[in-house]
Order: sequence, then C-alpha cells, then structure tokens
Amino acid sequence: MRTINKLLLVLFIAITGSEVLFANYAFYRRVTSTCKSYHVEVSSGEMSLSADNKNFAINLISRRNNFEMIMLVGFAAAGKAIIHQKHLQGTISNYNPVIPGQVHVVVTVPMGRDKTIFSAEANALLVQELADGSLDSADFMRKIKDSIQTL
Repeated sequence: MRTINKLLLVLFIAITGSEVLFANYAFYRRVTSTCKSYHVEVSSGEMSLSADNKNFAINLISRRNNFEMIMLVGFAAAGKAIIHQKHLQGTISNYNPVIPGQVHVVVTVPMGRDKTIFSAEANALLVQELADGSLDSADFMRKIKDSIQTL
C-alpha cells in the first residue's frame, strides 16, 4: 500500500512538473530558433529564467562591431517567445505560460585582448512590441538606452 502511495505521489509530481518543464522548453526553443534565423548562436545553457518566471536573461556573443544588432536579436527572440507563450495559453487548456516581466540581454564583444560586455534590460511589453513590429528598432533602443551598461 505504501509503495502504491509513493508511486502515485511521484507520478503526480512528474505530471505537474512536466507542464512547467514543457513551458520552459517551449520558451527556450522559440528563443533559440529566432536567434538561429538571424545567425546568432545560442544554447539553452546561455539562457536563464528566474524561479518565479518574472525575469529572463540571455547571454550572447557578438562579432567585433555589431553588438547592437545582436542585442536587438536577443530582445526580439524573447519577445517572439512571449507572444508564442500567450498563443499556447489560448490554445491549450490549463496551460501555465512562461511570461517574464523583465528581459535582460548580455552581449559579449571580443575586442582586443579583453572582452567588452554590454548589458541592457527591457520590460516585456516593449520586447513584445519590438517582436511584433509595432515598435521599430531605433525607437526600442531609445527607450532602453538608460538601461544599457558596459561591464
């Protein structure tokens, strides 16, 4: 009897945990596929989602002089993933979407012997507007300019 209870408990945890894992996987997969369509390499190890799904961070590596484009791709990829999560929420019943409130992009630029690291942050609404085309890249960069830092 105790074995059956333990088995049912493990099965229950696996089922409820799999929804969260699927949501994270779907989010990461959308970010990865969007980045790859712009020839920006990223792996799931370079992305992190906070435990409460409120913050998403991605680390990218740029070439020598195009860190702004790489940064925009990171934000747009996160925006596409958020839009996709909202779509899944509308089509799958009892789906718990991953919709972070803040997106943090870190871009490493290999310059000389040392690397330069740029960091920026934007809220989810701006990122979604960038991804769906209702906000162009110049306006987006103007809106987040105060959050851009050199580390």
